[in-house]
Amino acid sequence: MINRPLVILTLCFAAGIVLGQYFSLPVIITVLCISFILSLVQILRGKQFVIFLLLIFLTAGALSCHFSLERSRGNIRVFSGERGTMVGTVAGEPVWRENDVVFPLQSEKFLVQGEEHNVRGQTRVVLRLQEGGEIPVFFYGQYVSLRGTIYEPASRRNPGGFDYRFFLETQGMVAAFYGSTKDAESLGLSVDISRLRLGALQVKEKMSGVLRSYLPERAGNLLVGMLFGERRALDPDTERLFRSSGVSHLLAVSGLHVGLIAAFLFFAGNRMGLKGWQAFLLMALFLFAYIYICGLKPAMLRAFIMAIMGMGAVYLGRGKDLPTAVAFAALVTLVYNPLLLFSVGFQFSYAATLSIIFFTPLLTDKISTFFSKSAAFIPSSLVFNISSLIAVTLSAQLGVIPLTAFYFKEISLVALFSNMLILPVMALVLGIGLTSALLGLVFPMVGSLSSLANYPLLAYILLVAGKIGSLPFAYLEVFPPRILELVFYYSFLLFFALGGMFLLSLLSYFKQRVRPFHFIALLLIFSLFITLWGLPGKDSGYLEVVFLDVGQGDAVFIRTPQGRCILLDGGGNPAFKGDIDAPGRFILVPFLEHRRIKKLDMVIISHPHEDHYGGLFSVLEKFPVGVLVTNGDLPETSSYLELLKFAEKKDISREIIREGDNFVLGQSLKAEVLSPPAQLFRGSNSDTNNNSLVLQLSYKEVSFLFTGDIEVRAVEYLLKEKKTLASNVLKVPHHGGYLSNLPEFLDQVSPNAAVITVGSNSFGHPHPATLSALQERNVQIYRTDLHGAVMLKTDGFTWEMRTMLSPLSFVETGQKASRAAGF
Repeated sequence: MINRPLVILTLCFAAGIVLGQYFSLPVIITVLCISFILSLVQILRGKQFVIFLLLIFLTAGALSCHFSLERSRGNIRVFSGERGTMVGTVAGEPVWRENDVVFPLQSEKFLVQGEEHNVRGQTRVVLRLQEGGEIPVFFYGQYVSLRGTIYEPASRRNPGGFDYRFFLETQGMVAAFYGSTKDAESLGLSVDISRLRLGALQVKEKMSGVLRSYLPERAGNLLVGMLFGERRALDPDTERLFRSSGVSHLLAVSGLHVGLIAAFLFFAGNRMGLKGWQAFLLMALFLFAYIYICGLKPAMLRAFIMAIMGMGAVYLGRGKDLPTAVAFAALVTLVYNPLLLFSVGFQFSYAATLSIIFFTPLLTDKISTFFSKSAAFIPSSLVFNISSLIAVTLSAQLGVIPLTAFYFKEISLVALFSNMLILPVMALVLGIGLTSALLGLVFPMVGSLSSLANYPLLAYILLVAGKIGSLPFAYLEVFPPRILELVFYYSFLLFFALGGMFLLSLLSYFKQRVRPFHFIALLLIFSLFITLWGLPGKDSGYLEVVFLDVGQGDAVFIRTPQGRCILLDGGGNPAFKGDIDAPGRFILVPFLEHRRIKKLDMVIISHPHEDHYGGLFSVLEKFPVGVLVTNGDLPETSSYLELLKFAEKKDISREIIREGDNFVLGQSLKAEVLSPPAQLFRGSNSDTNNNSLVLQLSYKEVSFLFTGDIEVRAVEYLLKEKKTLASNVLKVPHHGGYLSNLPEFLDQVSPNAAVITVGSNSFGHPHPATLSALQERNVQIYRTDLHGAVMLKTDGFTWEMRTMLSPLSFVETGQKASRAAGF
């Protein structure tokens, strides 16, 4: 690796891109200037300047990342939350989904409240399709007027959550725009577009139409997906089966596709009598045209650059150095767009390629030896071909399995078999497909008819993927690995790749000399390590409470010192918005998977309002639950009754609790129910809210008060009954809404910190009077709309609170509080 300087420089540039997110522009420029000056000094003194050169590439990567992010941010976010008319140019191919259409828009003007504003920045547009209405036409380069609302994308607000803001920025987009197709108007073709790109998209559209003309819909969409990487027309079942069977990479134009197309062009060039530089230029031009039509995605760029370098080395009579070629391809790609480093396609492409380069020779040799000894009747040439195919597939899987687990939370267990059955026919499928598409540009009927030759092959691929992908053991759902675990895995893989043969000989050496006694000694050392560091589920001594940011709703995760897991409420969207379970799918389940929760011992619903139970459908579907705890209220809400029936179907027992009930959750940890009384509240302004479960959770000397959405009547009851309300942490009632008797309530609770679970709403939450009452009593205030998730950890005597979005923290030790940051 030391003898390949380009590899080291590329790694420094990539590391700089990662660091560029965290350092300001003055710091980056200062380091770059110092490195440059010191390099010049070393050159003048005739000494080595390697370290300073590495620093230059490191800071150059950081600088490129910084400028790329700034370029993508624009000024359109200042109108976040505003509804108006957006005018701009469609900047990419629209993606049609079942209920909407999505495309990037190069924004130019935004008209709001009768005023026109010039805006900058690309926007992700999502337009709902009008039911029963005429389906509009959108295409790249179209100048359009759209009416809707601009939203600033949210960053990661919960542990394990999705950073939508950064994702859009890496795609070059600054904001999201939501509207309806009925309010869209075409203003013609924009003058500020790339005619070359428009032409390429039109050519691809025509070629796709030729391929789909006579093939059955599913087979035609599959062929277009394989040839051009177009997944938008594929049905969800096909995508799921390809992912489960481990062949979804066939639906993304990658090195495999570019290599097969290059081989096809090489064969065609030979048949035409082209040799030397003529053949080289033919392949280079056609390959570039192909990847340009397909969209210049990271895997395509990498494969194209490596193919050109490989062919150039052949014609120049130079040796091929694959690691250097990969490094050069990565460097060119990242200089072209530094933010591609964070794209899934880039990471998968380079992880698979490097793994294939390093491990295929070693695995091919071992597998060939195995076949030669165990299956001597197989011809040697066939043995090599089979061994190579198995080795390439295994090597690629070694490179991408952790990334697959990280992004998709599942890994295929049958990828080796499905790839061995499908890959041999891919060259023929792509060759026939490309020939038919090219013929169709001149003779559409001829191209469409010739594409029918692909139907048996496509049917075979669908059959194999369908049968293998449907096996009950085809894939395994896993918890996503953490970043440090990914770093450890790939560091180990790199270490093994660089010294694989050495490690194998070392293993053989130990195999001959290690005795059973040595294994016993190693086992004892491992046991000692486990004793010192602890086993999963061992009493940690800490109680953890996380107030999740689910928007305008409640969801609190509790993990006891003994490892029991409790979920108090599950957030949810209001029924009138539809999809009440969205917070469950997109917030609760990812959080629980991030924390690697295998089972919830208890799920508590404070009261039957959608913003407290709506997200639990996905939770109950995904995780085993010990018991479902509710109050005795049973409103005529269809979705709540549906949830109770779903819990019954999942064999989850239900327990109704009321005032006076207690349950012990562990040593020195108990919960007491303070409200509602056995006779539920009736006749108040909101009986459902007032009947919320009020729970006091106590762990040694630290206590929490969870109040649901109680209002004045329930607060009066708690004060009248002279309940022991004193608690260190208060979950403020009803999202911080106005309560006339809140001051008296706060005087009784006397909290050190208060958490307001609140999101965007039209109710005025939190009310100014609520905030004033808390501030007057010097209570540290946490708000999920401002701070994201609020996380607390306590040993029962001291406790600390942290937040996701700001450095706000609060540390309590005995009776003295230390505030790291004020509200």
